Amino acid sequence: MNNKKEANRYDKIFKENLEAVTLSMIEKVLQIDVANYEKIPLDLQRTLERKPDQLLKITDRQGDTFLLQLEFQLIDEARMVDRMFEYKALIWRKYQLPIRQYVLFLSDTVPTMPTRIEQHGLVFFFDLVRLSQIDYQLFLSSNKADEVVFAVLANFGNMEPQKAAQQILDRLTQTSPNSLELNRHLQQLRILANLRKLSPFIEQIMESITNYIKEEDDYFFKKGERIGEQKGRQEGLLKGLHEGEQKGKQEGKQEAILKFLKDGILTTKQLASYFDVSEEFVEDLRKSLDK
Repeated sequence: MNNKKEANRYDKIFKENLEAVTLSMIEKVLQIDVANYEKIPLDLQRTLERKPDQLLKITDRQGDTFLLQLEFQLIDEARMVDRMFEYKALIWRKYQLPIRQYVLFLSDTVPTMPTRIEQHGLVFFFDLVRLSQIDYQLFLSSNKADEVVFAVLANFGNMEPQKAAQQILDRLTQTSPNSLELNRHLQQLRILANLRKLSPFIEQIMESITNYIKEEDDYFFKKGERIGEQKGRQEGLLKGLHEGEQKGKQEGKQEAILKFLKDGILTTKQLASYFDVSEEFVEDLRKSLDK
């Protein structure tokens, strides 16, 4: 999988959860005591290759007002410092306010990207924060599932990965308002866990998740019920409900497996185990994508 495609996948998760976690990220991770904040439009200039991930006007409890730029970065990008410098120049030109810039690095590798530019008449730097060095309890203690899911990227300290995984799963079930949201967060957890590059940990999550989804709450079960009810009206309630439910489950599973295959993160074995199908079934679907 190429780095750009992988980065886009993780970016999507952060964008989905950003509204819910922005303030807590600023206060817990960056240690900024926010009194109030407002969003700033991101359209700095049409020729800019990328928009900032987040740009906020902050007033802290000491009365200082400044612009805060947040970037979520997966790839150890050597030219990141150039991009941040360009952002700062454009933001300053438009708003004429003090600017603080933070890059939140998502991978558990040690980044080597430069964070400073020093030349005659110019000194520029941004702050680089590694989520893998932040105590995972900061995320785990949140009452928002959108935030709890990021505990998987943080520092477990002396806690065994398997036990940390269990704690995260327990907390997600407590903080997700319904089964639909829980399923969404479990999907995100699977993808983010891949950043830890700890196969046993990922396997533990995959196995544990199946225990957290009750069949009567599962999307595929409900879809099968709906199809079964429709078919039952036509061919007889009992027979139709059974056949329609099974067909609905199978069609739902096939649709979901195809989506995961396109994402390219989970293995054939993992998909077969989670969706309770044979590895041959998954491989046949994989081949259909190549046609």
